[in-house]
Amino acid sequence: MARQLAAFVMSITVWDEAGKLDEAGFRKHLQRIHGAGASTYIGSSGTGDGFTLSTDEWTRVLRIAAEEFRGRAGFRVMGCEQRSVRDVRNFVRLVEPHQPEALQIYPLDLGHSLKPTIRELEAYYDEVLGNTDLPIVLSSFESLGFTLPVDLIERLADRHRNLLGFLYGGRDVHFLSSAVHALKDRMQVHCAGPSNAMTTLALGGNGFMGHEGNLSPALVAGLVDAFAKGDLAGACEQYSKLMQIYAMHLPHGGSAGRSMKPLLRALGLPSGSLRPPRIAISAEALQPIIAATRQLNLSY
Repeated sequence: MARQLAAFVMSITVWDEAGKLDEAGFRKHLQRIHGAGASTYIGSSGTGDGFTLSTDEWTRVLRIAAEEFRGRAGFRVMGCEQRSVRDVRNFVRLVEPHQPEALQIYPLDLGHSLKPTIRELEAYYDEVLGNTDLPIVLSSFESLGFTLPVDLIERLADRHRNLLGFLYGGRDVHFLSSAVHALKDRMQVHCAGPSNAMTTLALGGNGFMGHEGNLSPALVAGLVDAFAKGDLAGACEQYSKLMQIYAMHLPHGGSAGRSMKPLLRALGLPSGSLRPPRIAISAEALQPIIAATRQLNLSY
């Protein structure tokens, strides 16, 4: 398959002071993302507040994103970890009418650190992939306590033509390398978070995702563009700034938004409030982040 490079912004969901969806603010934020040439996942369990969305809010968020991207590349849905096949099936049905470019599906989170067997995972993915026409991205996140075997992904790709990609969120570069080399001619492979962004691109993968692009979508899109053009110096310069942003927010939970949303607000960008139980960092803790961000001379 032709190699398509992309940087995906794990988009925030913009809430007003009353905790309601700020539709105008959310639209403006999505316009910043696609105007800069970046792509987006909406509704993630971290940055997108997916766990807090009611069915009505999910429908509105999906509708707005579909209207703003209007069929152009880059509109994907992340959603949240699910506990049952029924829940995943219901979520797929909720997303389907809005026709995103792709829907990312997590492995089942069975709770109490219980890990699904390979047979259970394979049956689960066959059920999901076999009952929708949506392009599907599978993922493997280290935080769930296990890694999705590459040979399982290959077997699923043999049976399901709508398996579009694989997303790896972990620190095992050896696994990342084996996944890219085994899958890159069959599907898109991205990494979660910026730490392995350059490694993924250098290995032949398709790019990365992360919450940092909420601050500067032009930065993450520019990194991928520079790499595609063979401008290694430019890509390295962008990557250095990206990792500085990552380091600023990591102590506060990274994609939880505790420091990102207050920073966006301080810079006059669409942000909105955090939804409980998350609480924004203090004004005192925010000041050095604002100062360091301004020193990066980013395009917002």
